[in-house]
Amino acid sequence: MNREKRKKFFSKRMIPVTFALLLILMTGCGSGHSGAESVEKTEAEETVEAEQEVAAIRTIMDQSGRLVEIPEDIERVVMTALPFPSIYAITGEPISKVAGMHPGSRGAIENSIMGDMYPELLDVPSGFIEGTDINIEELLKLDPDVVFYWADYANQTKQLEEAGITAIGVNTQGDGDALLTLQSWLEIMGEVFNQQDQVGEVIDYGSKVSQEIEKVTADLEEEEKPRSLFLFRHDSQEIIVPGAGHYGDVWIESTGGVNVAKEIDVTAAVNMEQIYQWNPEIIFITSFTATTPQDLYDNTIEGQDWSQVEAVKNRRVYKVPVGVYRWYPPSGDVPLMMKWMALHQHPELFSYDMEQEVKTYYQEFHEFDLTEEQVIGILNPLSETSEGTSGLSRQR
Repeated sequence: MNREKRKKFFSKRMIPVTFALLLILMTGCGSGHSGAESVEKTEAEETVEAEQEVAAIRTIMDQSGRLVEIPEDIERVVMTALPFPSIYAITGEPISKVAGMHPGSRGAIENSIMGDMYPELLDVPSGFIEGTDINIEELLKLDPDVVFYWADYANQTKQLEEAGITAIGVNTQGDGDALLTLQSWLEIMGEVFNQQDQVGEVIDYGSKVSQEIEKVTADLEEEEKPRSLFLFRHDSQEIIVPGAGHYGDVWIESTGGVNVAKEIDVTAAVNMEQIYQWNPEIIFITSFTATTPQDLYDNTIEGQDWSQVEAVKNRRVYKVPVGVYRWYPPSGDVPLMMKWMALHQHPELFSYDMEQEVKTYYQEFHEFDLTEEQVIGILNPLSETSEGTSGLSRQR
């Protein structure tokens, strides 16, 4: 609870205490009770009021190990962590409580099914942050009860603490493990909003899908695994790929492939000579870049010749879907991404009907019935979904 809210909170609590004190004193004088009895009743009233005040605040530990006092009644939520609107949507809490988000979240929502499912999010303010820079004055105008932010941005922690804003730090888990990260975020969201049962269903489902895929791919020989590569950010000026410690590495390896860029630590820029040496059999393109598979098939990227790369020659280049958020990082659609990756890396081993998988998932966990057109839109995202993600030092 921020400082101004705490002042208002406790000043409101004092009104009934003062009123009760006057009533007790007046009653005591009229009935001949002793002053001592009146004092005792007053102390009892104050004890009750104090207990109510304590009960209205809970303490949780965020993912940076900070103890954070949060109000029991949360009505305004701000999320600077890009995927968090998609995580929040799973909790069952009213979308109307979302009071602010990162423009990178807005870019995904405006150009994806999330805008159809939760149209009120299209009007949520996002001008208080650019890249990783928070404008505290603008954030305070949103009057947040709680802010979810990236815990590893120390400058943000300092800003939020000094402003007296109730802030819950979150971060990624397991060196790029999107499923483990999603589950940890759902757990902290469930705790904050008392929605443990609701989020628990998604956590269990994700674990089930993971086990299902691992059972099929566990005994694959190395030569049976496709050599795959993610293009994380890409245009005519740069080619940035994820290596060990980033989501792409875990996505590829956990669904039966070999990440040809595994030697890279987290992410790095590479040139076409390196791409030719790796010569990946499959290329996945994230929605943090506007590049599409057709751009590589048509070889239209200035200064880059993709025509001789095996994945391009065999037309095995795929754009990562965008549902309630971009599927590459942790999002509310992680279990679907797991199935999508497994299907594209091993179509001979998996027979997922992704259109039906998406429909069923959204019915079960969002209570939303997708049309055929909407499902196609999720599995074939627009280039515009990359909007709002520039200026971030690393993928979120």
